[in-house]
Amino acid sequence: MSELKILIVDDHVLFCTGIEQILKNLLNAEVTVCFNPIDALTELPLHEYQIILVDMDMPEIKGFEFIKRAKAITTDCKFLIVSMHSKPSILIKAKRLNIDGYILKDDEMSTFQEAILEIMDGRQYFTHKVNSFMKLREDTKAFVSPREEQIIKLIADGKSMKDISDELFISHETVKTHTKNIKAKLKIDTRADLIKYAVENLLV
Repeated sequence: MSELKILIVDDHVLFCTGIEQILKNLLNAEVTVCFNPIDALTELPLHEYQIILVDMDMPEIKGFEFIKRAKAITTDCKFLIVSMHSKPSILIKAKRLNIDGYILKDDEMSTFQEAILEIMDGRQYFTHKVNSFMKLREDTKAFVSPREEQIIKLIADGKSMKDISDELFISHETVKTHTKNIKAKLKIDTRADLIKYAVENLLV
């Protein structure tokens, strides 16, 4: 493990400092910390790292978007989300996107080492807490599709039905149908509720 190179992308300075030292001591790894995800994407040689630890709620862009952009730069790197967010919808999305692992910031410190070793051996790693939260919502039909999620994000960004129709190259009626289906799935009624869902699920 002496050659293991780890990147931590997280805007919480104290957390990063503590985890950096733990990983250096436990894994004898070379650890780099970046507090801004855009800087990580534009200024760091991502292809040189074997695993990147990513926070979900960061300035500029969220964790999922960072991973998406990073994967376009390097195809060999593994990604471990380290977050305080435990909403089932976020956790299940991480699994659906085939992200290598997800641990919570209040998990045991030993979890970090265990997760990294499992992931570097080619396995996914989701902690007991994460799996427990996901089981709270086993009915995946309650979750929105990628297209519906895209529409929620655009609504939260202040786009009108016409704007969304033009941007996604679909009819106005299709946008209305998607919006109606989204509200039915999420059991919400108003645009404000959709915006709240977008914020809580880190879409904006």
